[in-house]
Amino acid sequence: MPSRFQELPGSAASVVLVVLFAGAVVTVVVLDPGATVGADDGPSVESVSGTGTVTVTYTDTSGASDQFTVAGVDPALASPEHGWAIVDRSSLPSVLRAVDDDPGNGVVGFGEWALIGAVATATVPIDGTELSVVVPAGRDVDPARKAGFIEAFAGPYPLSPNADRSVVLLSVPDALPHEGLMYSDDRGYVTVEAFWDGDAHSVWLHEYVHARQDFRTADGMVWFREASARYLSARFMQEQYEGVTAADLRAELAASPGDERVVLANRTTWAGTTDHYHAGAQLLAAVDAEIRAETGGEHALVDVFRAMNAEDEPVTVERFVGLVERRTGSDERWIAAAIAGDWAAVPANSRSG
Repeated sequence: MPSRFQELPGSAASVVLVVLFAGAVVTVVVLDPGATVGADDGPSVESVSGTGTVTVTYTDTSGASDQFTVAGVDPALASPEHGWAIVDRSSLPSVLRAVDDDPGNGVVGFGEWALIGAVATATVPIDGTELSVVVPAGRDVDPARKAGFIEAFAGPYPLSPNADRSVVLLSVPDALPHEGLMYSDDRGYVTVEAFWDGDAHSVWLHEYVHARQDFRTADGMVWFREASARYLSARFMQEQYEGVTAADLRAELAASPGDERVVLANRTTWAGTTDHYHAGAQLLAAVDAEIRAETGGEHALVDVFRAMNAEDEPVTVERFVGLVERRTGSDERWIAAAIAGDWAAVPANSRSG
């Protein structure tokens, strides 16, 4: 997809760009330590050096320079050459913890971690949400392209009636334990550099969908979080990207573990595995096919997802079925049966997704 770059005024330590990417306006900030583009005057990281033991120089609230060190940093999570490190968030002094929600201060907290130092950040509006992709300096990942792809593929789908929020995704080395992880405060990371996995899957889209899950689930619906992130991210790719076909999506679903060994409502049958990702995605493909068939394509699973986000109470199996029935106008009790382990209840004409 073509992009056009316009350089805007910035400090000597930064470059601010506006990118037109697939029709979306993406704001990009390239930030060296010491620059505070878009941040209020106040604490900011000035420099990061060392591996194993990392030394961080920063400016405190009074404008004075100070230092702290963090020992035991994984060398794979630090780059003295490019001036950044990923450290335990609890190791930050309180003045930096207070501003770790703004990449412009040179510190970005996510879960138990904090990225400190030089970064490039791209920000794009999506469905009332502000998405920022943050990349440590020198890493072979273009934040503008990642943010632009997410906007292009997820942007056509309104996911929440109350979307005024910010989501932060960081590109980090694969020394962290997962390919991707989204925390409850809508900050997460991805270790996979490529946006597209080459089949029908994108970790980047998967984690973005997680960030848009505002609903709470009752015990019997816990599986839905991972299943909906997996299925909807793949479905978005298939519908919005010509490189992913309906056959690719079917192959992705068919490659999953067999349904018969998983009872989605019973976590003991899938705890410690990813079986609920796959079996749940298969079920959601069937639910999506049913909704589309019954409504002539006017509604889809994404409409149920959005309705779940409007619920005040945890979504139960019964409520989920009811939200589907509200769209189809038909009896959909087979969904509850499938969640309880009766996979034979899934309509044969819906199984391919």
